[in-house]
Amino acid sequence: MIYSFINTRCHMLPLSSPRRHDVDNLRSLAVLMLVPFHTARLFDATPWHMKDAAAPYGAAAALLRAIDLWQMPLLFLLAGIAAALALERRGALAFLRERVARLLLPLGFGILVLVPPQVWVERVTPAAPLRQSAPVFEGGFVEFLPQAFVCCYPAASFSWHHLWFLPYLFLYAALLALVSRAGDGAGLARWTAARPWRLLLPIAPLVAGEVALRPVFPGSHDLVMDWANHAHYGLLVVLGWWFGRNPVLGAAVARHLPLFAGLAACAAASWFAALPAARGGLGVLEVALPGRLALRAVAEWLVLLALLGAAARWLALPIRPLAAFAPLSMPFYMLHQTVIVLLGWALFGWLDAPVWKGLTIAGATVALSLAGAAMATRSPFLRPLFGLGASRRAAAARPARSVPHVPASQFEPPFAASILGVGLLDMRPAHRDR
Repeated sequence: MIYSFINTRCHMLPLSSPRRHDVDNLRSLAVLMLVPFHTARLFDATPWHMKDAAAPYGAAAALLRAIDLWQMPLLFLLAGIAAALALERRGALAFLRERVARLLLPLGFGILVLVPPQVWVERVTPAAPLRQSAPVFEGGFVEFLPQAFVCCYPAASFSWHHLWFLPYLFLYAALLALVSRAGDGAGLARWTAARPWRLLLPIAPLVAGEVALRPVFPGSHDLVMDWANHAHYGLLVVLGWWFGRNPVLGAAVARHLPLFAGLAACAAASWFAALPAARGGLGVLEVALPGRLALRAVAEWLVLLALLGAAARWLALPIRPLAAFAPLSMPFYMLHQTVIVLLGWALFGWLDAPVWKGLTIAGATVALSLAGAAMATRSPFLRPLFGLGASRRAAAARPARSVPHVPASQFEPPFAASILGVGLLDMRPAHRDR
């Protein structure tokens, strides 16, 4: 059924749709890595919605930092690449209208259905160490529901939790719709691609934004006052759009992959050495916060270049498991954290085996999230709620194309819809360790 779904989607696209296996595959891997990342949140030293009874564990913190360095930045960068391909196929207004239609309902559905169970298990488990919010509730989930929509988390319960990604992407979609009207920066792209060191120039604004804004706005995901994240992720989306519009940049990155991979390894190792042990690092270098912020931004961009180059070299071909996962990635993303939090709560009493417990939760999360995502793709009712667009039956009724194409991304930036008012919420997630 997964492959028939992919074939159905093929007939829904214009003949001009390019196919970027490297983007598809790299995105699928990044989405799948959300499972070990959020599973590690059960065991590390930073507050979260559910924690292991014996947390924290240093190994979990190290794993979390290793993934956190590149995962969300990569998803935003790839969102920009996919947006560039989408904007080439349609005008800016149609581009934004599609994003509104595809994500407003999933965002609302997730807030109403997928987030309240996470808040409830946090409220009924006061024994969990490092809980992210203090209120306690005694009672079942049905009894809790009236409180679930009292604003705002963490003082109250209404939140969008991990779905923050969607409204942020909508804001950046609006930015891209404006930027795309100014041209594609082809001349600058050719100049940049001519010398490998010029591909490092984006480090300067990334470092400047982090050093200037991160100490004041450490990260809240409340949309309105999250200026450090907006400067950082917004720039990455624009850079991704620029890379998507100018393949010469990706070709240059792939050509110099050994250089960027080596620099990335050195920069990442230096950042880990400077990061305090309490935050998952080694703590062997004494570096003040501004220096750590700068070092992290340098390491992040180098890792992103290395990942893009590696994908262009080794992932630019159909890979069946990743191709099968691509149409499931959006519902998988929406479901996975709720599953992890619920499993962490259900297994709260399982002590003295953190590795096996973590592996069990991660494995069960993959299985359950894939099953839920597959159900969503097959249900005409659930498909729009999970951002999957037209039903399979409606898609199959459309005229078939003689030369089918697969989109550059099945997780093509599902830009969120208008969230006026919701953006004022104080979601207050754990700050990114720098």
